[in-house]
Amino acid sequence: MNESLSFVDSSGMPERVRVLDYGVDEQPAPASGFRTRTIRLEDGRLFLQRRLLPAYTTRAESVDALEAEIRAGLTLVRTFMEVSYPPEFTRLAGYGIEVEQPFLLLDLPRDGRTLAERAGALMLSAEQKKFESSLFRALRLLQWAGLVHRSISPATVRWDGSRVQLTSFGSADREGRPRQRMGSLPWAPPEQREGVGTNDHRDDIWSAGQLVYFVAHAREPSGTRMPPVAGPVRDELLKDVFAERAEQRPDARTMLRRIAAPDPWEDLGRPSDPLSTGRARFAELLADKGPSAWPVAPAGVWGEPEQPDHAAPEPDVRPDERGGPYEQLGSGWPRRRGRSGPGRRGFGGRRAGEGG
Repeated sequence: MNESLSFVDSSGMPERVRVLDYGVDEQPAPASGFRTRTIRLEDGRLFLQRRLLPAYTTRAESVDALEAEIRAGLTLVRTFMEVSYPPEFTRLAGYGIEVEQPFLLLDLPRDGRTLAERAGALMLSAEQKKFESSLFRALRLLQWAGLVHRSISPATVRWDGSRVQLTSFGSADREGRPRQRMGSLPWAPPEQREGVGTNDHRDDIWSAGQLVYFVAHAREPSGTRMPPVAGPVRDELLKDVFAERAEQRPDARTMLRRIAAPDPWEDLGRPSDPLSTGRARFAELLADKGPSAWPVAPAGVWGEPEQPDHAAPEPDVRPDERGGPYEQLGSGWPRRRGRSGPGRRGFGGRRAGEGG
């Protein structure tokens, strides 16, 4: 095979590498416009390539799902950086958008199967505790990244016997963004099914609670409440998890405390700032210079004084790092402005707000 693949890696650098081999497409979900296969590059790297078929590039929902997965992947990579990327998430390695079949590249998932693939998914009590600890650890880390998965279910959670891995971030969105109506019982919480309010990390707590029941009883929960057969231990763990609104539910940190599991931030630590040494030295130099370090600005030149920022800045997670005009789509993610008209691949004629 003498075909080359061009893509942008997760650090924003363009790559062009010869492909040694393409694997066979995995069995797609019904009516899915995506196909997934392994791909081996000349330099020995092996990835999963998830690509959008040409017939679906004119469908706003398919394009939005691909872009959401790319942006969520970039957010996770840039939040946790390479040295401390949590194994609880699949890792985005690269992507290509302006091609005939837009695609993303993912590191191969860890050993293990999705809960939907496990026969019955039944776990004994010792394994259940490990599962619960790992699941709520993943949600705690996702909360730190400012993301809401919005599609946690047996089909999107892998389990290898010791640790979960969340996959399929095509529905992920930033916390605080307006909710979109999506999902169904039993996995999606009421406010998500109704599309009201704004995304909250506790939306995923509802879905995780349903998974706790699922692995304990090897069957899907019925209705919106935990059945009495869940048992006293599960009932205590899941107290208020199925409240009607997110603000009434416990967060991931509270769930970890309930099962006496450590907060992952105490182990992982907030990623260090690679410029911290330089920033400290710069501050020292300014202190040495005193008030003369900066010229006095005339009143009104700089506008209103900047308000203190008590939250960590959001990473720049644009999928196209080459510059140029951007527009704000209905999904809330910036994207390179397309050409006027429908465009050969369907990316050019969509108006802002479509596909929301």
